[in-house]
Amino acid sequence: MALALDYEGFKHKIKAKIGLDLSHYKEQQMRRRIHQLMQRYKAADYDTFLRMLNDDGDILRHFTDYLTINTSQFFRDPAIYRALEMQLLPELLKGGKPLKVWSAGCSVGAEPYSLAMLLSEQDPACSWRVLATDFDVNILAKAKEGKYPDNLLTHVPERFRKRYFNERDGLFFLDSQIKNRVQFRRQNLLTDRYETGCNLILCRNVFIYFTVETQENLIDRFTQGLQAGGFFIIGCSEMITNPARFGLQKVKPAIYRKIK
Repeated sequence: MALALDYEGFKHKIKAKIGLDLSHYKEQQMRRRIHQLMQRYKAADYDTFLRMLNDDGDILRHFTDYLTINTSQFFRDPAIYRALEMQLLPELLKGGKPLKVWSAGCSVGAEPYSLAMLLSEQDPACSWRVLATDFDVNILAKAKEGKYPDNLLTHVPERFRKRYFNERDGLFFLDSQIKNRVQFRRQNLLTDRYETGCNLILCRNVFIYFTVETQENLIDRFTQGLQAGGFFIIGCSEMITNPARFGLQKVKPAIYRKIK
């Protein structure tokens, strides 16, 4: 008779099934989230829950969405976007060279689209490109669709709301001129190769779920993907301890520059 799955066994099965290695995440947080879902679906143990994930595509999609923390909003944390608009983007654009911007863990696309709006205003010639990546293919499909409820637009400046959104049936549809400026791609930050030659990288509200060792590994890899003088932005509740050891210098809370 097969032994009942414990958490370690469940992690191994999930890695094989969807490619997500839960060993890199803070165990207490991750176990709590999984147990919340198990209770919702009335799964008494890991074996039962795994069978549900294997048998029901909707439950599997919900599981993936829930674990990858798909929370987003346009112009989330206005202080960050003020810094981008007033300082970071003008500084990066004044060199006259094409910019490469990467939004890692982009969720439903609100962050990369917000960046594209600012860049379109500051550089109408569009000598820039925005890459947006996420692990969850279902959430990437929603991002490409560009259709949003009003509560995600709370912080959108009025000029952008009027210029780039059309309301239909209570939803807000993003204009194609902004949608077409963002390239979406699936990526596993733990295993896939990183972008290089970036001028600006945002990976916000992602590190808080990882172990310290994994956080440091990811920060090092992100820094290697930045050009000298480029900026790296994390979540406002996150912090990089001793940024100099990664070749970074703190500019403002949550904003770091790669030292030349």
